[in-house]
Amino acid sequence: MSTTPPEVTAILLSHNCEQVIGAALQSVLAQDCEPMEIIFSNDATYAAIERALADYHGPHRITLRRRASNSGSKSAHLNDVLPLASGQYVLSFDGDDISEPDRVSAIVAEFRADDAVTAVYSDYAFMEEGDRAGARRGVRHPPPGTSANHWFARVDAFASGATLAIRRDVAESFGPLDPDINEDVVLPFRASLLGDVRFIDRPLVRVRRWAGSLTADHERLASIEHYRAWWQRGIERARRQLDSRLADLATAERLALLGPEELEALREIATGSMAEAEASGGLVSPSLLERLRCFVRQLAPGADPEDLLLGAGLTFAPGLYLRYKRRKR
Repeated sequence: MSTTPPEVTAILLSHNCEQVIGAALQSVLAQDCEPMEIIFSNDATYAAIERALADYHGPHRITLRRRASNSGSKSAHLNDVLPLASGQYVLSFDGDDISEPDRVSAIVAEFRADDAVTAVYSDYAFMEEGDRAGARRGVRHPPPGTSANHWFARVDAFASGATLAIRRDVAESFGPLDPDINEDVVLPFRASLLGDVRFIDRPLVRVRRWAGSLTADHERLASIEHYRAWWQRGIERARRQLDSRLADLATAERLALLGPEELEALREIATGSMAEAEASGGLVSPSLLERLRCFVRQLAPGADPEDLLLGAGLTFAPGLYLRYKRRKR
């Protein structure tokens, strides 16, 4: 085997998914790309992965890493694993998902086509019976003409973590992730401060929907009171994400990644989006007048149609809107 470090490091993280880890693992090994460095890191599925790899003699460089306890979050888990990556490009795989065979090659092609690209992500499909691809998620992404750092500076912006890939220097330049903030919120913004972020408009991953996540959806949609509490928790989470954005901008300033005017513009976008998030609490107010005021503020040029649909539903018929959402689940 060559001693030259592979161009790509694939990181598969898992926890308590013994029943499905085999399919996820095989989808990593079956990628139609040059030999990769593959790091399997897990909290409670070590034996299942060890069995699956027992007879592996393929081209990839394999590292199997066992954690003594649950990391508590994917960000915390990545803090331990990212420093081990030697590839120029680092792709994240989840232990309960299945990647399409050309996922790595499609992502690497984006990196190779433009040296300014520092992160790539894609759409994904929900997994149906028999592990088949079902409906597309429709992941949000910067529209044409929108700079990546302006898009991801917003506290509500993210890239799907199940599909995300970064250039290794994104992790090296900014330090550890906050364990309490999802990596798909932090890493795309950090990448956008170093270069460009690209979106591949097709599903390269099949994502499994667990009963627990469906139960959580049912609970938050059970009543307007549950939905209001869930919304307020989202606003609290956004405040922490604002702190993360501002800390990353301070790092970008220290490293002279951007000029003063651009840094100030990004700070204004981040703080402005936080103000919007706090004001959005009016959409779940018990007062119709307050909901109406909040919805009118949304009616600005360029407003996202999905946001307007949600705002209209919560303003004028919150009960019907929640029943509609429950049926869609």
